[in-house]
Amino acid sequence: MKIYILPIYFILILHACTPATEIQNEWTAPDQKKDSTKLFQKILFVALLKDNAARRIAEDKLVAEVKGRGVASYNYLPGINTQTSESVIAGKLRQDGFDGVMVMRLITLTKNAGYVGGGYPSYYNSWYSYYSSTYPGFNDPNYYLSGTAYNVETNVYSLATNKLVWTGITSAVNTTDTNKMIDNIIAAIKRKMRSQGFIK
Repeated sequence: MKIYILPIYFILILHACTPATEIQNEWTAPDQKKDSTKLFQKILFVALLKDNAARRIAEDKLVAEVKGRGVASYNYLPGINTQTSESVIAGKLRQDGFDGVMVMRLITLTKNAGYVGGGYPSYYNSWYSYYSSTYPGFNDPNYYLSGTAYNVETNVYSLATNKLVWTGITSAVNTTDTNKMIDNIIAAIKRKMRSQGFIK
């Protein structure tokens, strides 16, 4: 299937399936054009899902989907701590040829995360401020609690503008089967983008 997409929708060469997971809330940057067909050439995938094992599974799946244009953050970011200057990290990403970043994370159903009424918290403005603000929670042993219901929030950033260009929150996900959870999330994003005319 050939896909004509916005730069942000680089994860959408996906498996055919019909899961229950849906995108229930979303926001797209007002200046983002739907008629762009330029793909990101190199994407950093960050999946703060459940634990480090789930992170590796998710990032490897996403890297496989974009066929040579993606890099898993668990391979790229281990030597970078969240206190490192954002300008230093931005310089390294540019030097290494990245032009897009996608960050996914679990959020509890009761957590007021993401955008409200078209806006979002200031730390969402750039991928690194979002990552450095949310990673400590993921690194906490109590980040994931068995039996708790979660949504998954997905943010997509353009490194050309260093801005958030799309964010979406899934309906509740089943975290007991990591592979199925991740496949369902990816498929839900594909359905949403197709319904809005971002992909064909």
